[in-house]
Amino acid sequence: MASLVTLTTDFGTSSGYVAQMKGMFFQTLYKDTIDNTSRYADCRLIDLAHDLAPHDICSAAWFTAVSCFYFPPQTLHVIVVDPGVGTQRNIIYAEIGDQRFLAPDNGLLSLAARQHVRTTIRPVQTTHPASNTFHGRYIFAPVAARITLGQTSCLGKPIEEMLSLPCPEPTELHGSVDGEIIHIDHFGNLITNLLDTLARALQDNGQLSCDGTPIHHIVSTYRDAEKGTLVGLVGSQGFLEIAVVEGRADHHLAARIGTPVRLSK
Repeated sequence: MASLVTLTTDFGTSSGYVAQMKGMFFQTLYKDTIDNTSRYADCRLIDLAHDLAPHDICSAAWFTAVSCFYFPPQTLHVIVVDPGVGTQRNIIYAEIGDQRFLAPDNGLLSLAARQHVRTTIRPVQTTHPASNTFHGRYIFAPVAARITLGQTSCLGKPIEEMLSLPCPEPTELHGSVDGEIIHIDHFGNLITNLLDTLARALQDNGQLSCDGTPIHHIVSTYRDAEKGTLVGLVGSQGFLEIAVVEGRADHHLAARIGTPVRLSK
């Protein structure tokens, strides 16, 4: 089976940065194979996304946690959302669940590590790169190629911890559960941190509100309400969501990451 490597960045697709990373990856893969007279790696490099919000580590952490664990075991995910590039922050290789990751140690992997068993964390050992502003090309890409070839001399000794982002947890008090918006998707749907296990309480005459605005229509699918209707439902990511049918709930409610939500039982 071919080795699978995925690439996720906030670089966009028109700047040439993604192309440069891919070129360096395959150049290293080819050069190291020839130099060591070993078999050329049968490798597939797959783009996941390059339009993540620039410098937004929280959005990258969400994307990583909800996307990467659908791939076959031992897939290597290279994720570069790195506003700290050129600083003393580490780059780490991590094995979480049955997946492998190469990412900056800036909290990007913390949500994935909360949801799946973390087995290995190793810092990347690097020499001074040719650029302090583009570690994606000079560090991530060649290190990913070497890991694909089974070369781990570029990795340091295992460490115990990696940086973790604060994760807002729902709080229950006086018959209500208070949470907040933790993600806004491409359609403007508001994904809360209220787990889908609360769906029964919501269906049994529970009341859902967003920053004080009540959500009167609780549905199972978007087609259960008319266009333009503000609805609540259980989303595919395992959380309660707020949406506007064929519209944008974020605009309708002027909501953003961190906007409070409440489920009154």
